[in-house]
Amino acid sequence: MTGATPTARLFFALWPHALQVSQQPQDRTRKQLARLAKHLADQYAGRCIRPEQLHLTLVFIGEVDGSVIPVLREVGARVQCASFKLLLDKLHCWGKGKIIAAGVSQPCSELSLLAQAVRDQLDAAGVGYDTIRFVPHVTLVRNASREPRQMLWPELIAPITWQATHWSLVQSSPTRQGSSYQSLADWALTPPDIHEPHCV
Repeated sequence: MTGATPTARLFFALWPHALQVSQQPQDRTRKQLARLAKHLADQYAGRCIRPEQLHLTLVFIGEVDGSVIPVLREVGARVQCASFKLLLDKLHCWGKGKIIAAGVSQPCSELSLLAQAVRDQLDAAGVGYDTIRFVPHVTLVRNASREPRQMLWPELIAPITWQATHWSLVQSSPTRQGSSYQSLADWALTPPDIHEPHCV
């Protein structure tokens, strides 16, 4: 008798440190986000997301059979999009103030195209995913104890530039310290000067 196939909790995401390569712009982005996260966690008595865990979810897959992972790798390999610059300059506050995230005040068409291209390829492969409306954000603080007062809540923040050059298939695993993330596959975004302004 064979055991059940292990399951995995998966999502596609942008990571400031994709491919585990030390790249100065991505390192700077991660450090800026980490500083902002610590400041907000101190201000609102919440749990600061660890710097290595900061990411922007493109599509959330959820808990799936481990046998789906090769299919998801093929899905990612079929997506071709240009690299782009993302400007994080807005704060979101959700769950009665318990979750604080950095977002964008202006739509980023390249980011939206990438997220939609991944969804299209998932549809073609017959893989289910969370169809919630895509709201670009990087979660910075969880479990905030002090709810921000809406009248005083700063909508805009000092802009943080993210030069998106790679994206990843990520597995989330529970630990005592919270979720731990591991990249299962990474893909490079094409330099924009040699790529048409759309995704396939």
